[in-house]
Amino acid sequence: MPLLSQLPIIIIYKSFPMPCSVFCVKFSMDAKYVLSGSDDTNIRLWKANAAEKLGPLSFREKSAAEYQGALKSRFKHLPEIKRIARHRHVPKPLYKAGAKKRTMQGSVRRKEENERKHSRPGTKQPKSERKKHVVKVEE
Repeated sequence: MPLLSQLPIIIIYKSFPMPCSVFCVKFSMDAKYVLSGSDDTNIRLWKANAAEKLGPLSFREKSAAEYQGALKSRFKHLPEIKRIARHRHVPKPLYKAGAKKRTMQGSVRRKEENERKHSRPGTKQPKSERKKHVVKVEE
């Protein structure tokens, strides 16, 4: 297994989940970025605060961000502010893709259940989700 320092660096800013297993995660020295190393021998760079703007900020943007932070800390005990702080925005294409996938999985599950109900007892055995995806077992 290669060391983390030997892996190629690919800089991406996405909000998608990792396509493979993550081996290590580390914050940058200024805590603005998160580095993740995975089994596909890539290092990914993520923004620690996804809503934070990259690049230099103007005086107006800095003061607005400081003011918003002060307001959040001042009123953090209110339930409305707690709800807003907990909220995580999911981009519309990701949300729609997830909804479509859930619909398709529900249709497949309903179809298998109907096949089991309307077939001779004992001919259609339920199969676990893990075993459905196994193509071939080698010994």
